[in-house]
Amino acid sequence: MKKREDIVQKFSTFLSFGDYNSGQKTTWKADSQLERHMKSLVESDPDAKEEFWTRHFLKTLREVFPQEGSQPTAYTVKIQKHLSAYLQETCIWAAQKTQQKFKFLRHKYPLEEYFQIACSFANLPAKLFKNFNLDRPNSNLEGYAKTAILRFIRDKIYQQDIEAKRVKFSEHGLLKDLNNKELQEALASRGFNQSQIDLYRLAWQCFDEIYQVKQSFNSRSLEPPNQEYLKQITSCYNQRLKNLNFPATPVDEEKIKEMLQICIQAARDYRTKNFLPLPDFETMSDSMPNLWDTIVQEEEREQVQLIVSRLFEAMPEPGQTMLKLKQGLNLTQTEIATVMKNKYPELQKQYQVHRHLSRYTRNLLRDFVTEWNKINPEFSLNDESDIARVKESFEECLESHCKRLVYSLIARIVEEGSQSEKREKKPVWGLEHTRGEEKRSLTESLTINLEKILNIPVNSQSLFQEKLANIIEEWWRKEPNKQGGIGG
Repeated sequence: MKKREDIVQKFSTFLSFGDYNSGQKTTWKADSQLERHMKSLVESDPDAKEEFWTRHFLKTLREVFPQEGSQPTAYTVKIQKHLSAYLQETCIWAAQKTQQKFKFLRHKYPLEEYFQIACSFANLPAKLFKNFNLDRPNSNLEGYAKTAILRFIRDKIYQQDIEAKRVKFSEHGLLKDLNNKELQEALASRGFNQSQIDLYRLAWQCFDEIYQVKQSFNSRSLEPPNQEYLKQITSCYNQRLKNLNFPATPVDEEKIKEMLQICIQAARDYRTKNFLPLPDFETMSDSMPNLWDTIVQEEEREQVQLIVSRLFEAMPEPGQTMLKLKQGLNLTQTEIATVMKNKYPELQKQYQVHRHLSRYTRNLLRDFVTEWNKINPEFSLNDESDIARVKESFEECLESHCKRLVYSLIARIVEEGSQSEKREKKPVWGLEHTRGEEKRSLTESLTINLEKILNIPVNSQSLFQEKLANIIEEWWRKEPNKQGGIGG
């Protein structure tokens, strides 16, 4: 999907999903009436930025709709459509995030359906932005919309889907499923101040890093950590407490259990009882942009990815290999140990992989911060709390980079296979082969190429054929023009 750069496009075009089976790409389609109107507005004030127009349209809507039940006019309908067009990228972002969260519902909800749910809310901008504070010049309209639409989709799924309601986590399985942002919001909703939240998040981070799910177990039904794990988690917490100079005293295993239990209860409330019902969106306050949003606004994502790419290439080979396997191929730490133990004696067990991965990721984040501060001293990341706040988003950026490395390898394999078939005058993939045959052939080629690139024995990857096939399926979804008639 090509990013919209032009202001007229941003307020007059809508995302159109291509036909998955015919290989058509997702495109932007213009509404001619909106396009003409937006062009005239831009000509009247060529220096106005997109933020000005979003606030202008929203202010106009509020003046026309001072209260519920006001009848729309032709002009206000047009303004609503302008705002809906502007929110298209926010809708696809929220749809992708929701699809990641509800992976177990992929057989029922394609990305397009999540996107349509998002658009149904974006088409009601007066309701969506009802509590957005236009008087605060630094309030982030896009950030507010992201939060509101994301919660709207999730709430809709929880309301209408029995399977989503039925899927329950054990207490510690829920902790494993949490992300940093969810826990932050869950604890804040229970009245904890930021200093207290930082301590609970630290306990959760130590739990999440140390208590790893065994390959044969489902994280949804995860049992509580035993005494040995609790001891390790407590030690990790106390050590980091010291390293970060937090104004708090060391704790024992019982206190860690208590802290984790509070995290569990807060998370449970956040995801069930306290999940925002549809009528209550109007009570949600606008949020200030988070630190990563500021970074991406000041520094285009492409440049951020360039920094990540450069730092990644400078990493030691074991670090690159582990991150490619984990982030690019979705291997577990136990699987990574199985793959790498013959070449790297120090990576025989899951906990060894975990320790090395944590160190490499931590060093990569530190180097990114150094590079960022050189380029943008006015938006520098100065302390541990700043770094902690961008850590999750940075890791998403790193995962995206590793996925692209794998996707480019698959694309090269496909291209080489197509050229070979042409030279030998064989029918190209997609004409003679079935989809399943293509996938099997690609999986075999990917396995062999990974052996060459990463120096990994082929037979050790027999455990991961399904994961490699899933990666190929992901690549197909992102590159629909590659499926069927490849090389034709």
